[in-house]
Amino acid sequence: MNNDAPSPSTRKLVTRQAGSLSLALWHDGTTPDEHGGYRQRYAYRIAHATVPGLVPHDGRDIHSGVGASVDTLTGMGTLVTFLSAAADAYRYQMSHPLSAPENLDLFPAWVTEAAYLNSDELTMLAFDLEHPDKPGAVEPTTVDAPPIAPPDPTAANDGPAWPPGRFYTVVFVQDEEGHAIVDLLQEQGTQAAIDHLAQWDFGSETLEAALFNKYYHAQVPHYAGTHEATDGPYVLTYQPGLGTVHLLREFPTEAPGGWPGRYTGLTSPTPVNRPAAPRQPPHASRSTRPLPPRPTGHDPDHGLSL
Repeated sequence: MNNDAPSPSTRKLVTRQAGSLSLALWHDGTTPDEHGGYRQRYAYRIAHATVPGLVPHDGRDIHSGVGASVDTLTGMGTLVTFLSAAADAYRYQMSHPLSAPENLDLFPAWVTEAAYLNSDELTMLAFDLEHPDKPGAVEPTTVDAPPIAPPDPTAANDGPAWPPGRFYTVVFVQDEEGHAIVDLLQEQGTQAAIDHLAQWDFGSETLEAALFNKYYHAQVPHYAGTHEATDGPYVLTYQPGLGTVHLLREFPTEAPGGWPGRYTGLTSPTPVNRPAAPRQPPHASRSTRPLPPRPTGHDPDHGLSL
């Protein structure tokens, strides 16, 4: 029997929210134990629900005790425990700047800081996971959760692979500007909203700005209440109640010249060639008329081939 290839019935995906942290965890096979047994292995994804530019953190280093059966709720509890430990280390270092707490580097810096900022929510989530039978508890669902690909051993020599994600940000609007786009969307449809926001897609300039600022994503960011619409290479997500609107575009198949050094700090970019950040839509209020769609004949590609 191949313990490293679990049947689909054991691939139970658990998703939970802890403040601004979105957590997902699923069974990812088994890892042999040095004494001849095995441990269940779980993969996970940590995303930030309020900062669209952050790439989610993926891992596959959560393990059960030797010989334990698959239990994704317990695996999620272990992940929450690690996040709480990282938050405690962050809190301790703020009070002792010269210290180097053991758990400070369990996760990337943004995850550790977010765990600290959501410490109370993590504590509440840990309690809920310890009492899965209480009324209102959410059961894990059975899905075909894709395993996270192992690191490429050649990446250290060849640099980051292309593309760095599947989608990059064209424009993100919120507050009054976001509500104006939501009004346009509700009155004229998602196509009108996509056409309008695509005015701020300047082709290679927008792509380069996203690369410089790391505004790219492995998948379309989805949070509670998110709606999605697509049009060719574009993906529009929006939350009507919050007035947040995010237009993304798929990466082209070919990397731009200078990738990866010019965009990752391996080499210094020439200031005159550095693109401007994507322009933001003009200020709009909810009382204004819907903004017009992009002009006829506008070509956002600027020669890009998808």
